[in-house]
Amino acid sequence: MVWLFDYDLTLYGTEERCVINSLDHRISLFVQKTVGGDFESAHKIRTDYLERFGTTLAGLMAMHGTDPDDFFDFIHEPEYLIFPKKSPEKLALLQSLKGPHFVFTNGRHDWSDAGMAHMGIDSAIDGVFDLKQLGWVGKPHESAYEKMEAWLAEKLPAMGLSMPKDPREIVLLEDSLRNLEPAHRRGWTTIFVNPTSDTPDWVDYHIPHLLNLRDLQIAGICHPKACVKPKG
Repeated sequence: MVWLFDYDLTLYGTEERCVINSLDHRISLFVQKTVGGDFESAHKIRTDYLERFGTTLAGLMAMHGTDPDDFFDFIHEPEYLIFPKKSPEKLALLQSLKGPHFVFTNGRHDWSDAGMAHMGIDSAIDGVFDLKQLGWVGKPHESAYEKMEAWLAEKLPAMGLSMPKDPREIVLLEDSLRNLEPAHRRGWTTIFVNPTSDTPDWVDYHIPHLLNLRDLQIAGICHPKACVKPKG
């Protein structure tokens, strides 16, 4: 199995929402710097761009010609950010999952790299496929999943591994249903990591927190469908 993890609110959970809130604050400040006006208006524009374009950056690029690296350089200033807490439990969990582990993120890799280092789980991650490698067009755009598969087709043989013939052997863990749906259409196994109780029928498995993977006992060598108890 190939394990793909979203970073924000997936590798760390909603109990550490202050992490993503600190980044969101910087994003809204960048929007304010770009479009003018007050912070509240900039925040509304940020959420509108996120909804309409998939990411705030995509909206800024489309509407204002924003340079992506300028955007990330501003929002990733470490002195303004909060990072997740150290988690030896997550390290042990990741190390127990058979197969390679990658991060598939709509952020630039330095954000997830720093966060995973703070958590102490970076040694259990085999690579990060970030928004820059996606050509700045991220999830949920279909091209992002196509590029992820193409990257795996090159990355896995370099690790002495084979690209799965069955797409169900690619397991995506995400806190966003919108970002899981294209993976479902491609036949990947989808795990919704979110404390909400509302889950559509097409989601394969639903857990409230990453550490609940232990409860589902999916660390075995069998196919995830046979190892994981479905949602509900």
